[in-house]
Amino acid sequence: MRQGKVKWYNGKKCFGFISPDTPNADGNMDDVFVHSSALKDADIRFLNENDIVEFDEEPRNGKLSVTTIKLIQRDEESARRFQERRAERRRAREERKSREEHTEKRHGFAFWKK
Repeated sequence: MRQGKVKWYNGKKCFGFISPDTPNADGNMDDVFVHSSALKDADIRFLNENDIVEFDEEPRNGKLSVTTIKLIQRDEESARRFQERRAERRRAREERKSREEHTEKRHGFAFWKK
């Protein structure tokens, strides 16, 4: 298994890339594609930037793709920033919903909405 750092991973798009620390048997140091299905198989819920992982890869469609992955070390700073951004989005969504409900009650013109 090779080791590397998560370059980036987007949970909404369900994919990301890993930057390997060492070349593979072919001498290739290109970034390796990781799909959410590999995470699901390894019981990993998400990846953060700079997490350290071990992985096996195989060529698919001319590119290297992760087949198996193992989380070695979580980057705590990236995880903290991710949690803060998620909490901020949740607060903004709740405030927006509250404002919309308040506007509907005040104007009384929401009869066309279900």
